[in-house]
Amino acid sequence: MEALANNVPLRRTLKEAASALLAAGVQAIVYKGQDYLERIYGDLGARSMADVDLLVQERDLGAAEQALIDAGFIADVDCKLMHERKFCKDGVAIDLHHALLQQARMRIDHGELFARAVPSSLGTGLLALEATDALLVHCVNQTVKGYSLPASSYVELQALFARADMGEAVRRSARYQMLSALYTSLAALGELGHSRAALWAERVPMPKRRKLALRAIVLRFALGAIARETPSRATMLALKATLIDDPIAVLRFVPTWAFWQTPLKAPRALARSPEANVARDAVN
Repeated sequence: MEALANNVPLRRTLKEAASALLAAGVQAIVYKGQDYLERIYGDLGARSMADVDLLVQERDLGAAEQALIDAGFIADVDCKLMHERKFCKDGVAIDLHHALLQQARMRIDHGELFARAVPSSLGTGLLALEATDALLVHCVNQTVKGYSLPASSYVELQALFARADMGEAVRRSARYQMLSALYTSLAALGELGHSRAALWAERVPMPKRRKLALRAIVLRFALGAIARETPSRATMLALKATLIDDPIAVLRFVPTWAFWQTPLKAPRALARSPEANVARDAVN
């Protein structure tokens, strides 16, 4: 009952956000927690969650921000995250992502995710990830957490794995430079007793020495970190860097990540603001 009481206001706020984005002509994918309640559990009270996650395309970020603000959502002006903005209404947080994670880590084609997305039953105009994409995005989110995860994350991984086209998952992972993430998630599930996941982990096309390194560093940590506290920033950085497929990308990611962690870093301006437009023009 506690989880249900927690999730009812989240679902109501999700529907409000969906209506606002639809009216603004913005496509949005609902993913992670709220989507899993429908996709995996079929029960609004299956487990508690802290917020609602929505993904929009970067070109629509400004319009999405304005739509939420016009609908009464309050922007978190102190947000310093690289790939999302945070909004709140009636005590419920909306994480508005314009990317799943930093581009320096993986080359995910968000346009492809939207092209394959299917209608969601959670709100008018909302989209949900196609089944194989849902698995891959879950693997991505496990890397975002540095594999410091609750047991429920592996329950959800198992359910998503069962519905995915694994041959296609491997092909997309290679294209998105996320083979390390796919391998580690499947290998972890295999270590927890899922023989088919272990078999597919071995089929991920990576050098044997790379798999040994992932097992020695990330997988060992992941299995010992289930339901424990979040690791230190230094440990988290080491884990995330190890999970990057491209060695050159590691050199881009580490200083960028360290810069965004500093308390002196100014919050990002809203994409709809003149300051953000100037900054974006300077970068491009």
